[in-house]
Amino acid sequence: MKNISVLFALLLTSVLSLNGQNASINGQIFDNKNQTIIGANVALLSTKDSTIISGTTTNMNGYFNLELKQRIPILIRITFIGFQEIYIAKEWSNRPINLGKITLLEKAMNLDAVEIVAQATPVIQSGDTTQINASAFKTNPDANIEDLITKMPGITIQDGKVQAHGENVQKVLVDGQEFFGDDANTILKNLPAEVVDKIEIFDKKSDQTEASGFDDGNTIKTINIVTKVEFRNGTFGKAYAGYGFDNKWKAGMNLNFFKEKRRFAILLNSNNVNEQNFSSEDLLGVMSSTKSSGGSKRGGKGGGGQPNDAGNFLVNQKNGITTTQALGVNYVNQWKNINFSGSYFINYSDNLANENLFRYYATSVNEGFTYEEQQESNSKNLNHRLNLRIDWKIDSLNSILFQPRVSFQQNNAASNMDGKNQIISLLQSITNNDFKSNLTGANISAPILYRHTFKKKGRSFSLSLTPSYNQNRGDNYLNTFAEFYSDTTTIELLDQFSNRNMQGVSISSNASYTEPVGKLGMLNFNYRTNYTYNKSEKETFNYSPYLNEYNLFDTTLSNVYNSEYVSHTFGTSYRYRKDKINMSAGLSYQLAQLNGDQIFPYAYSINKTFNSILPNLQLQYKFSKKKNIRFNYRSSNRAPSISQLQNVINNYNPLQLTTGNPDLKQDWQNSITIRYTTSNSDKATSFMALLSNSIIQDYMVNNSVIATSDSIIADGITLARGSQLTKPINIDGYFNVRSFNVYSFPLSKIKSNLSLNFGASYIKNPGMVNNQINFSNNYNAGLGFALSSNISERFDFIVSSNTTYNNTSNTLQAGLNSDYLNQNSKLKIQIMPWKWLVIQSDVNHLYNSGLSKTYNQNYLLWNAAVGYKFLKDKKAELRLSIFDILKQNNNISRNTVETYYEDIRTNVLQQYVLLTFSYNIKYYKDAKAVTEKSN
Repeated sequence: MKNISVLFALLLTSVLSLNGQNASINGQIFDNKNQTIIGANVALLSTKDSTIISGTTTNMNGYFNLELKQRIPILIRITFIGFQEIYIAKEWSNRPINLGKITLLEKAMNLDAVEIVAQATPVIQSGDTTQINASAFKTNPDANIEDLITKMPGITIQDGKVQAHGENVQKVLVDGQEFFGDDANTILKNLPAEVVDKIEIFDKKSDQTEASGFDDGNTIKTINIVTKVEFRNGTFGKAYAGYGFDNKWKAGMNLNFFKEKRRFAILLNSNNVNEQNFSSEDLLGVMSSTKSSGGSKRGGKGGGGQPNDAGNFLVNQKNGITTTQALGVNYVNQWKNINFSGSYFINYSDNLANENLFRYYATSVNEGFTYEEQQESNSKNLNHRLNLRIDWKIDSLNSILFQPRVSFQQNNAASNMDGKNQIISLLQSITNNDFKSNLTGANISAPILYRHTFKKKGRSFSLSLTPSYNQNRGDNYLNTFAEFYSDTTTIELLDQFSNRNMQGVSISSNASYTEPVGKLGMLNFNYRTNYTYNKSEKETFNYSPYLNEYNLFDTTLSNVYNSEYVSHTFGTSYRYRKDKINMSAGLSYQLAQLNGDQIFPYAYSINKTFNSILPNLQLQYKFSKKKNIRFNYRSSNRAPSISQLQNVINNYNPLQLTTGNPDLKQDWQNSITIRYTTSNSDKATSFMALLSNSIIQDYMVNNSVIATSDSIIADGITLARGSQLTKPINIDGYFNVRSFNVYSFPLSKIKSNLSLNFGASYIKNPGMVNNQINFSNNYNAGLGFALSSNISERFDFIVSSNTTYNNTSNTLQAGLNSDYLNQNSKLKIQIMPWKWLVIQSDVNHLYNSGLSKTYNQNYLLWNAAVGYKFLKDKKAELRLSIFDILKQNNNISRNTVETYYEDIRTNVLQQYVLLTFSYNIKYYKDAKAVTEKSN
């Protein structure tokens, strides 16, 4: 730690010694209706020969800032589509030049008489923001934004999650404003592609960081959809209804009302063909399974434990068959000093899933041990979700941001599971489980942020407070038959009723103060505190056949546990900006205390105190306006959850028992990310390279013990031979490194765009098997491409392929070593030979090798459709579509953990035929001359 302090002292000393004399020019741009303009182009021109010295675009609030490095007179040019250009002449000054409020006037133009012959530059790198011009990518007239962005370099959709530059997109904005909260899929699937002017990809800072102007490196990957001016006043959307064989149906509507800053949208969705728009807050239902698979899985489906990890649950076509009923509304508006956005969702889903699992263990004492499972389950989930965002600018120096969020869920589930353990072909044990549950959950949070900027530039103060409350409660019935074979045959019967009540209260706050240091520097002082209290109660009752009720209290499977986590973090950072360099470095001290009290079945208390030094460093170097490199180093802690601390056995599956560990400690994570981006406007090329690394001490993993003989692990509970008990522990040694690269360029001869990507990773993952440490080393390399047409709106195609090779080796268990290959290739094509005819086909080929011999997957999913357009402007369509023409749709995934690897097959939706009527609603008040290209 002493060496780290010396390093940071040297960095701060070297930075403070730098100085410069650049002029800064800033202002804010409005339209003639006093609305800020997003994405306006601002360029500094030389008065001598009109060459461009530098340039930028306005941000989400219409602001811009430029630096002038030459002591010469300059001309400022401001342009935006549909508005008259403005030129402002200024002399060089060593003091900031504030142009204040600048108003652009709309210009009259006959769109029918305009013919654009020049190809738009696809990608422009502007500082930290990658700006992609939508006009450089042609899509069919009925395309949505999801269809558009899948053509764009660096953007992919994997398992329903949007990824940009290799990272998951956590927020999607529309013209800088939240739209349907953080639900990215809802926005991308329901807004038409034709309204998009630009797509901006950037790392969004927290609201408090943006208020202070001090970059702490804590960002989330964000996409901002900049709409075209002519589409910001109108009504648009789509209504549809379809029915097919085997009682397959879908119906819905999305309707949007845009009027400048006021936006209102309503969504309806009803179907039984697996079309869903859920966020992670809709997933209480994953708790209903209460399965314990013996470890936290890497990839594939959600991990074990009770409750399951909702973050790993994916609601998509691959996880059973789901019937959905959903309603959503969203409202956005901006008044004189208030920005408001709010959304409400109600979702109901009915999911039927069948799962087959094959798991192979390779331990030093159980060579060749396997576990197989077949499960049928039904889960019904009802969710209400309300998100609000109110940004009140009290005056020029003070503002308040309030973001309350509420969600409520109900879930009913039932499942039947058969499992068996074998060594080679010798049967060790079998089990049959019937499980039913009824759960409710509520989550409430109300973050509020106060921001104050002083008259002295760079001096600011902000204070945030986030209270939250969550509750999950419910009951379940478990009926289990298990038979164990050793020297003698043992039969175990369980008929139990359990209820659980989990409550949590959390209050966190963050106070931040910034102070300018000289002309180029800024100091930040912050204090963060967090208080979290959780209470968990579980009562289990065995069935009494004599009284015909569940009245036999089981103390072994019951537990009352409270945990309290309090942390205080004191930190200071220094930021330096000059010319091409933007750097900040800081150091924080954290004092954390973890208290746990087990009240039942026996009293037990833990009191742990943690002292941590948490350094951070961010460095950005701009080679030019279109080329930069960014380095980010962060350290942080993660405390164990109450379910990990709770020392109570989960016996849902007698062959796969789990329990918590009250002695768990918080971990210490250190991560480094390096990102390089560049673009060439002349050649329309772009390149992005990402390199990241993480090291974790006291990593929380599982200790899995596979019994070699019958063992009593608690009063009345026996771990039978061949069965497994899993318990979380702390181990050092976690390490990962990952690289992802994207290069995109046009193929002018075939009027298409080609995007190439390459990625590789290495993960060293510690675990413990039968009390012996095992390190699992996973190597991964992938190569892919995407070729998208830019020929015509009437001829649209995209072809892509991604190939990934995985190799896993283990220090303790050579039997777990494996390698497998995965290749996913797609072709999607849509043509309109006449204005009234639409022909569409998409093919998805998936190839896997190296899985268990009965699970190797090589299938072709082929869908096709033909549509007839009619009525005025061809807004109506009658479409006949066939899903899975070859009846080959399938789903298999592989997971590898410390003790085993497993292959899972789940049921999926197979062939159906649907006849659908749809009607496009398009009316744009300020763009009556804009007509659909399909006419």
